[in-house]
Amino acid sequence: MATTQVNGTNDETPAGPPRRRVPMALVTWVFVVLILSIVVVLLVVKITRGTTTVVPPPVAPASEGVVHTVTTVPSAVFDAVGAQQAADPGEAVLSGQPAVSIGGRPAVVYVGAEFCPYCAAERWALVAALGRFGTFSHLGATTSSDVEVFPGIPTFTFDGTTYRSRYVTFAAVEEYGDRPSATAPAGFPKLRDPTPVEWALLKRYDTEPFVPGTGTFPFVDVDNRLVVSGSGIGFSPGVLQGKSMTQVADDLAEPTKSDTQALLGAANKLSAAICAATGGRPASVCTSPGVRAGASRLGLP
Repeated sequence: MATTQVNGTNDETPAGPPRRRVPMALVTWVFVVLILSIVVVLLVVKITRGTTTVVPPPVAPASEGVVHTVTTVPSAVFDAVGAQQAADPGEAVLSGQPAVSIGGRPAVVYVGAEFCPYCAAERWALVAALGRFGTFSHLGATTSSDVEVFPGIPTFTFDGTTYRSRYVTFAAVEEYGDRPSATAPAGFPKLRDPTPVEWALLKRYDTEPFVPGTGTFPFVDVDNRLVVSGSGIGFSPGVLQGKSMTQVADDLAEPTKSDTQALLGAANKLSAAICAATGGRPASVCTSPGVRAGASRLGLP
């Protein structure tokens, strides 16, 4: 048979050695590995896509001297301050609501943010009040945001804090940091998410008819007996402006100071609500004139 040549080559392919077949078992294993690789990639994308939670930098610890001073304020100073009338809207006293228990003890729940000036002020009152019922570890130090009203309030942060008490459980979360972020949806980086218990209380009680408005920081719930929300902390954060944490702590020895009256007056009311939840324990705190003044101001037994 004649053949046609192009550029001096024959268009017929010369016979070569027979091709080897790839074993079906090898094809199957390659297919399985490929599928597993795709699944792993999809899982990684699913887990990481859209999250705004970041690993925060290490929190600067609060001075041991400041923590000790704030958590060991003498009873005589609490008693001398008493409980002033709160500025509107003030704290909200609840009735007929189910008690909140965490770990078998009445719970104090805090949801806040480091940028928030009202959170910054309320933390002082909470630390002073809870220091009468237990002990803190790893309290951090921060300031409220410089771009918010009442900028640069010196304060503690509860991010990474632990609290131990025989009488009450303290559950706290700082949802957002204190430095503005152009990429964060809320304008500040997300730090933590509330637990299901914290979220349920926030959705239920951080809104009307319990408090004015909806979803404002801070949110504090003492055993569903007392709720503090936003500007309802009862005093102005402005009393803390221009002071360092050491100056604020030192002021707490003097009951006539304006910041002392604001912080310890709020702490006496928080203490009164905690005492109502613990059945009046410890008696040394719950029968003190300062706490009794707080209970009277709130209308608690």
